[in-house]
Amino acid sequence: MTGAGGGIGRAIAEELGAAGAAVAVVVRPEARAGGTVSAIRTAGGRAVQFSADLYDLGSVPPLIHGIERELGEVDVLVNNAATVMPLGPVTGVRPEAVLRALTINVGSVITLSAAVIPAMGRRGWGRITNISGVLGNLASIPGGNVYAACVAALETHTLNLAAELAGTGVTVNALRVQRICPSLRAWLKTIDHDQIDDPLIRRFVNSHIDVAVIDSVGLARTLLTQVLGTESGQIWDTIHPDPVQ
Repeated sequence: MTGAGGGIGRAIAEELGAAGAAVAVVVRPEARAGGTVSAIRTAGGRAVQFSADLYDLGSVPPLIHGIERELGEVDVLVNNAATVMPLGPVTGVRPEAVLRALTINVGSVITLSAAVIPAMGRRGWGRITNISGVLGNLASIPGGNVYAACVAALETHTLNLAAELAGTGVTVNALRVQRICPSLRAWLKTIDHDQIDDPLIRRFVNSHIDVAVIDSVGLARTLLTQVLGTESGQIWDTIHPDPVQ
């Protein structure tokens, strides 16, 4: 479970733990996920924290090997780690920032999935779920073009990988989250909008201030039911109950 330090990631990790799964809580090297691990253990579950820089795709094989040594082969992979940066007009975005976003938001998802699929295939059972953060139409977030491109790529990857794995017992789906987590809302409220020089960044930030806050616990419980099902190649929408086709 990547990006499990807080918000929807923590909620999903805790639900997995409550369901009896041994949870690998994966966070950035500089981050801490003690709260998530502690909550799972306090509830009687098993959880271990692992650190990995998902911008370095070379860190994925040792990460998976470490998880397998501690907890066994991966049955359920939830890809939740992501970044919304860089923000601003495309003409002002640094190439290295674009590469970082694409690597974390898309490249790490593909690489992590590739690392766990062989074992899932041998067992004839596996579940891969990608968390896709979409706030409205992708064309409605000027200033967030790189992030929008990553979301589109992530969802397309999900559908294609599901088709690739059809009949193997391994399902691949995405959860399209159209609300923000409380921590992001709190961060947005600290920003002095009048001090943002770039009009596109200002528009992006302002457009997210009033977005509804996600019900992380309720959504995590619903997701767990969906993940354990047999559907594949679906994009589950948190706003509309039917999968996006």
